[in-house]
Amino acid sequence: MGHHISVISTFIEDDIRELLNKKYGVQFHLMSKIIRGKNLLTTVNNNRRFRGFAIKKMNELNDSADIFWLSGASTALSLYNASICKKNKYIFSVHELYDHSSFFKLIIKKFMLNSNLNIVPEYNRAQIYRQWFKLVQTPFVLPNKTTLSFEKLKELNAEKYDTEKVTNISKEIKEQANGRRVVLYQGGISKIRQIDKVVIAVQKMPDKFFFVLMGEKNEYVKELKKILPELYYIDYIPAPFHLNITQIADIGFLSYDYSRLNHIFCAPNKMFEYSMFGLPMLCNDVSGLSSTVGAAQAGLCVDFSSVDKIVSALRQLDKNYGKFRESSLNFYNAVDINRLHSELIENI
Repeated sequence: MGHHISVISTFIEDDIRELLNKKYGVQFHLMSKIIRGKNLLTTVNNNRRFRGFAIKKMNELNDSADIFWLSGASTALSLYNASICKKNKYIFSVHELYDHSSFFKLIIKKFMLNSNLNIVPEYNRAQIYRQWFKLVQTPFVLPNKTTLSFEKLKELNAEKYDTEKVTNISKEIKEQANGRRVVLYQGGISKIRQIDKVVIAVQKMPDKFFFVLMGEKNEYVKELKKILPELYYIDYIPAPFHLNITQIADIGFLSYDYSRLNHIFCAPNKMFEYSMFGLPMLCNDVSGLSSTVGAAQAGLCVDFSSVDKIVSALRQLDKNYGKFRESSLNFYNAVDINRLHSELIENI
């Protein structure tokens, strides 16, 4: 859009940084890689280090910056009560709904009440945040959809994209599926996703469906392989290279539990990664999926507590595949992310 961007952050992968710098002139100010660790002391020390680094860089850029864009609750925590935020215009993006954390809600409230524009990725989250904090304006909804097409992603990553490894995996999946519909799950692999329910449903129809699982390996993967020995597992592939696998699938699978409002009103980028290739989607019946995928008829949202209902949904997706595929592509194309970015800038 012609704006000059400077990014202040902790760490960004070299290939992504080089790409954005060479193609779009984005400037980067990166703190040395943060100390990894799960204990509270390490987290506090990381936040303190980033706070000092970020404030220093923001002050250096202050004269040339029209506005700062603060991204995420952790960034807000690091910059809490910083004078640079009090005296400058800023946009504030919140990527999750922190209904489980009173602490983060207090941090977010302070920043939302003083920002020029708040941004969230899902409609219901926008309404909830407005009610929680008595905001004058409903936060702007910017869905988790990339601005780039698959073709553009391939073009920008041409020297790395079609690696031999990913090409061989795609070929092997097609051979093992042998004409059956490929049901794909990509993302975090955990029991709360109820992946086992869909695996059992696929196991009941071995002549029609072939299950592919892509994500970081853990013990749950072994349990799923016991249920369905022919399940094809792929370890984590960094974005956007994982989309080479997504494009050869037939059905995408999404599931969220009911333990938090953040999960019920989910905002998964997966639904746009699946619909980018016209994959009909199999979803459980939470509001964030039924109001998007379900409403667009880009897939089916069913009660995952019943394997029989999952079986029935898979059969419907198979039987009416062309209709669901067309609706999935329409769902993807209906979200004009470039127009939303223009509207967002106009609202500042």
